Amino acid sequence: MMMANHMLCNAPLMRKPTSNFLKSCLLHTRRLVSVKPSTIDTGFILSLPKLPNPATSDLAYRRVLACYLPPSVFDRIWPRLEKFGEEAVSDRINDHISDAEKHPPYVKTRNVWGAKYPHDRLVTSEGWKRLGEWGIRNGVVAAGYEAEFGPYRRITQHAVNFLYSSSSAVFSCPVSMTSGAGRLLGRQLKDLPLQHPFHEVHRRITTRDSNENWISSQWMTERPGGSDVQGSETFAVLSPLPTQDKTAEMGFDEGDWLISGYKFFCSATDCDVALMLAKTESGQLSLFIAPTKRTVQLPDGSKQLETNGIRFHRLKNKMGTKELPTAELELKDVRAWMVGPIDRGIMTIATLLNVTRTHNFITALSCWRRGMAIAKGLARTRTTINQPLWTFPMHLRLLAGMEIKFQGLLQLAYFTTSLLSFADNGFPSDKPATYAPLPGPGEQTTVVQRALTATAKAVICKVSCIALQECQEAMGGVGYMDEPDEPESNISRLYRDTAANMTWEGTTNVLSSEVVRHLLNGKNLDIFSAWLDGAVIGRVSDLEVQEALKTSWAVLKGRLTPGKKDLGFVLAEGREIMFSLAWVVSGGLLAHDAQRDGNAAALEVSRRWVLNGEGGVGEFVIPEVVHNKQARKYEPKERLNWDCRLVWGVDLPQDAALGYRAPSRKPSGEPEKVVARS
Repeated sequence: MMMANHMLCNAPLMRKPTSNFLKSCLLHTRRLVSVKPSTIDTGFILSLPKLPNPATSDLAYRRVLACYLPPSVFDRIWPRLEKFGEEAVSDRINDHISDAEKHPPYVKTRNVWGAKYPHDRLVTSEGWKRLGEWGIRNGVVAAGYEAEFGPYRRITQHAVNFLYSSSSAVFSCPVSMTSGAGRLLGRQLKDLPLQHPFHEVHRRITTRDSNENWISSQWMTERPGGSDVQGSETFAVLSPLPTQDKTAEMGFDEGDWLISGYKFFCSATDCDVALMLAKTESGQLSLFIAPTKRTVQLPDGSKQLETNGIRFHRLKNKMGTKELPTAELELKDVRAWMVGPIDRGIMTIATLLNVTRTHNFITALSCWRRGMAIAKGLARTRTTINQPLWTFPMHLRLLAGMEIKFQGLLQLAYFTTSLLSFADNGFPSDKPATYAPLPGPGEQTTVVQRALTATAKAVICKVSCIALQECQEAMGGVGYMDEPDEPESNISRLYRDTAANMTWEGTTNVLSSEVVRHLLNGKNLDIFSAWLDGAVIGRVSDLEVQEALKTSWAVLKGRLTPGKKDLGFVLAEGREIMFSLAWVVSGGLLAHDAQRDGNAAALEVSRRWVLNGEGGVGEFVIPEVVHNKQARKYEPKERLNWDCRLVWGVDLPQDAALGYRAPSRKPSGEPEKVVARS
């Protein structure tokens, strides 16, 4: 049975419309003509089908996992994903999401008598807590650090996170920061004695035990600037505790440094530990980690938890991510441990960014896919001018366009994730000959990974938001509703929460600048080009696609090269360069995916992306890179039939919607009047 699941991922993504599929559409789209006035309770009332399991219903998701996981790993992980996917759309999880939506966090600093609490009390909803526990138990963090799946562990981790994020009520944010802290601290452990508290901190932030796990956050943004942290007004003073005040166990709340300052954007402030940047005596930034609370002994010998010098100023009132506590915090003598070398804080925390940015784009894809599932559910149930919306030509083209963009960026996401996984855990020796075109270990992987991580984060988060707006519009007026009691059909929730990902961990402009400067640094462009020309484009078997990609990359590389002499000139079109880069790389990955098994639908997606430029995003790309002068031509209705295959997995039915009101005709053949098609 497990092998059958794996083989299904490689099966063609199309079939003739089955009787069950058509019946399910007809059941919802058949509308009786009313002969009575409607009332509050009578007349036409739409009913959407239950959301399908996001694992078993999404052939693109199954296919991309089959592309990046060998059969032995896929067959072990797939039953767990099936079960987790079913839970993700269950009534229980929807109730938790609803509770988190309706009960945003708040802070209490004093009791009813006016006495100040030992630490500010951040109150979050029960739904928020339960969603966090559900994710932790299922490995949304731990799977990235467990040895079970060897070098593929990050890919399996994000197979879980893809199903989790859109049902997490933004608990995916603290998950991403905790996962990033796991990687950062894990790199410190080999040089530390076993009694050092970092070993226990690492164990707690990477465990599946929801009773023991700790959540980590990162507090970097200050009022002088966002991504530019050099203007930090937070300072660290070396002030070790006297020996007699220290415990023998090197307690985590006994760090040698005291941190003071003001942090302007602090997410997941219900965390247990926090990473923070601060300036040392030299004026340079170092990285520190601290518990948010510490244990103190009272005069009567009892112990209590009190704040570790952290005071809430206020919670942020945000457009979205309202379930997530984001605050302005004052730090006053926060006792902390230094992480990494002194005065190398930015370099040290960069280890974390590759992880959090990966979580960012997986979350965006998860929410985008959920939005598409909701919009497709409406299309199967709705009629317009008495014609089924699911085969309406213009609506079908809209959904097909989103499907193509999604599949291309899904490839980019999991390829980039695989680089993170293999860079940390070694390149696999058991990968098949048809595996994705990986760069060589070492320098080439480092260059490619950094470029693609920033590119994938920026492009996927931006396109996901645009796509979710389309999903809202596809629902008509109901798509604009924001009903907390009905998360299963609330696209507004998905959009406003996903919008935060465009800014968090680097805005589109910041990341565009990073990508361009990285590629133009030293020999990086030559190293990147050697991989793209050789391993990717040079091994595409579809010669028409190969030639188009080769031409596009030559044009894009030509736009980058002048930056060696005038960086500012090239940075001016940094966005267009980065989006075009994503388009070229994704096109190459789609071509490799199609040729590994000859899947007809995968080949159609690849050729549409590359030859017709359908993966490009309007003003965000360089036209000369994306638009092929020899675009493919389709026979009448051929493309529409392919639209139906890509969106619904079936051929266009014979009685598909016309998309307009067809005129009826008199016996003489002359037009009589315009009527709706019945």
